[in-house]
Amino acid sequence: MYLIVVITTIILSFAVGKRALCHYICWMSPFMIGGRKLRNIFKWSSLRLKVEKDKCKDCMTCTKNCPMSLDVNSMVKTGKIENSECILCGTCVDKCKEGAIRYSFSEGI
Repeated sequence: MYLIVVITTIILSFAVGKRALCHYICWMSPFMIGGRKLRNIFKWSSLRLKVEKDKCKDCMTCTKNCPMSLDVNSMVKTGKIENSECILCGTCVDKCKEGAIRYSFSEGI
């Protein structure tokens, strides 16, 4: 059984790229995506990422360091940093030297 899991992970990684297991097999994904959709529909207060796009210097550090391989820089440029695959790990917050991305506990999008 162990070898089946390892081989499946390796094949998926070569076939679809970085973080394949998280993107396609993770059992928590439906709960995270569903919870985020409910949060946004009812505009509940929760932990979110907020951006100040005028502070962004296009250094691409946020995108390079995102463990989920998201294009964080383009989300910052649009001013809406909402993605169903974002796990709110905070790597982009920690790596941004300009302070363009921060955590916020607020309601609504």
